[in-house]
Amino acid sequence: MANISLDKDINAQIDELRSQIDRLSTDLAKRIDSASDRADEALSSAKGKVANIADHARAEGRNVVQAAKENPTATSSVLIVTALLGLFTGLLLGRLSD
Repeated sequence: MANISLDKDINAQIDELRSQIDRLSTDLAKRIDSASDRADEALSSAKGKVANIADHARAEGRNVVQAAKENPTATSSVLIVTALLGLFTGLLLGRLSD
C-alpha cells in the first residue's frame, strides 16, 4: 500500500517536472525568436549605415584624387613632409627606447 502511494507521489512529481520543462521550453523559444528578430533588425540597420559610410568614403577618395591631380606640386610637398615627419618620429622613438 505504501509503495502505491509513493509511486503516485513520484508520478505526480514527474508530471509536474514535465509541465515545468514544457513551460520553460516555450518561454525559451519565445525569447530566442525575439532575440533573433532584434538581431535581424540591427543587422539591417548596420548594413544601411555601412553602405552610406562606404559611399561617403568613395566620394571623399574621388575628391582627394581630383585635388591631387589639380595640384601635383602641393601633393608632392605634403607627401614629402609626411614622410620626413614619419622618419624623424621613428628616429626619435628609436633613441628614446634605447
